[in-house]
Amino acid sequence: MSLERSRIQLDPEQIALVRTIAHHWCDRYLEESYLPSMDKPIQGSAEDLETIREALSCPWRGLHAFLGHYAFARRGKDRADLSAMAMVALRRIADPESMKEVLELPDGSILWESFAKVCEERKKKSNEQLNRGLLAGMLELSQEIYRLDGIGSVGEWISEAVIRTSRIETPFMRIVDIRGVGPKTTSAYIRDLVLAFGVEDQVDNVDRLYLQPIDRWLRLFAENLIPEIDSETTVDWVIAGKLSRVCRLAGVSGIRFNMGATYFGLKEVREPARFPNCLRDLIADPTGARSSG
Repeated sequence: MSLERSRIQLDPEQIALVRTIAHHWCDRYLEESYLPSMDKPIQGSAEDLETIREALSCPWRGLHAFLGHYAFARRGKDRADLSAMAMVALRRIADPESMKEVLELPDGSILWESFAKVCEERKKKSNEQLNRGLLAGMLELSQEIYRLDGIGSVGEWISEAVIRTSRIETPFMRIVDIRGVGPKTTSAYIRDLVLAFGVEDQVDNVDRLYLQPIDRWLRLFAENLIPEIDSETTVDWVIAGKLSRVCRLAGVSGIRFNMGATYFGLKEVREPARFPNCLRDLIADPTGARSSG
């Protein structure tokens, strides 16, 4: 049975729950977490999504943002150091005005070499096996785009793909193919780009699962909204597709629900065992006004 034909039915309480997550909790995520965390990556003040869009339209700032916010997001305790060194490495080889010269190079080795030098200076391991493909590969994607459009912005490339074809699968597969960039990082990156560029409504329903990075909190929400989901065993892409369907039934943005669900889990639930009680509290008190979280 296809995802589109699965008989997902939501009662009024579930619809209200999904809408609360997509509205109130996504707003909190954007204001309290995402926008403040993007100041350094975009090299400016991330005041709103329009500011983010303008920054990500620039090839240099877009790559700087990827290195600072997404590239090492799943590296645990080393994330902050790796992100900082990668951003320094990019700033040493180019700035927004001189980025064209880097984009005209045949490959991305210049960024890797700069990163390795920064690591050496800071007495950190550069870990070539893990990091070279990631750093050089993302620059090479920008170089590839530059050869096509003379600009080299990954954000503009993805936005144009959606506007032109209504599909996101090809950009997703191109990015996830870069060594060191996994599917969850790719989904989170494309999700944020699509939101910032305002093209979510133009993405074909069949591709909206690519805009749903799945974590423990999305799994728990899926299990509570969709009877056939098992949060322990159901694979990510099935959960992503079915949650996209849930969001369409509830009339909300799948991206905003995804962001809000993760933030609700991190801020309110914190421990998976608390999820049922927190969900009941959310239904009774949608804004979380009584919660200290």
